[in-house]
Amino acid sequence: MTPGKRTASWSVEEAERALEGPVEVLHPLMLAAGGEGLLRERLVQACRRGAEREGSEFQRLEGDALDAETLASALATISLFGGGRRIWIREGAKMAAAVEEALLAWAEAPSEGAFVLMTTSREPDELKFVATLAARATFVSCAVQGREAVLWAERIAREEGLKLPSQTAEAIEHAAPDLLSYRQEIRKLAVHADPEGRVPARALDVLREARLGASVERWAQAVLSGTAAAARAETLALAREGVGGTAALWALAERALGALEPQTFGYRRASSGPPLGVAKARAVLDAVYRADRALKRGEIKDVELADTLVHTVRQAIRG
Repeated sequence: MTPGKRTASWSVEEAERALEGPVEVLHPLMLAAGGEGLLRERLVQACRRGAEREGSEFQRLEGDALDAETLASALATISLFGGGRRIWIREGAKMAAAVEEALLAWAEAPSEGAFVLMTTSREPDELKFVATLAARATFVSCAVQGREAVLWAERIAREEGLKLPSQTAEAIEHAAPDLLSYRQEIRKLAVHADPEGRVPARALDVLREARLGASVERWAQAVLSGTAAAARAETLALAREGVGGTAALWALAERALGALEPQTFGYRRASSGPPLGVAKARAVLDAVYRADRALKRGEIKDVELADTLVHTVRQAIRG
């Protein structure tokens, strides 16, 4: 295959199968990008299994702590066991510019026997470097939505040994912010399952009741991307459990800052719902700032803050 040029865009399933096989059949560079951490985790595990099966070395490098010299050394090092060498760069979008240049240069003329899997939560349309790398690598999207998310939910339930009605898996997936969180919920249910994987109705009721509790994470998600009814329901849940409006305010600010400069500030990006564009993120921050000023001036009370933000933020997003 021709170095420096992308061979394909693969699904996560295709990439898993390929990574478990011999490194010789892989393009030297694979980019797994997207917000679903569970899917990125699956690819890394498949890469580890492939390395173990063929007796090759597996090395992990942290993107935010990596320098160009260390990367060059890792890429040039010959395996002590005489086999291939697999290198995983975690959160590669956090690499310094010099390291990015070193990886792109290597991708044009990769060393024999070396394979690089780079994972990142950022998508190609968010960062120029990620887009450039995607054009030179085998690209695997780790972002899901709609029916694809439900199919993954059903698959995860099966892998955990559960037999759930499809509607139940879909409902739990819809309530969870991402597939990692969904798997955590599924594992809670697995404790109550019988030997055949069936879950009693009471266990499902307990999980449903737990999901009805207050959560500023769910509240922020509903305000930014949910319906007005969902936002109102989450606001009522916060009020019932006495969750302060200041916590809700910072949950929104965190997402807006994450959409603007997650690398610089280290804020988390929203893990579900449609992406928050730059213009909308700035509008959200402006609404948050105004609400914070009003709170400090005594114009509104903390208990009123969440309800106020529902209206001002949703109006700001609509423009």
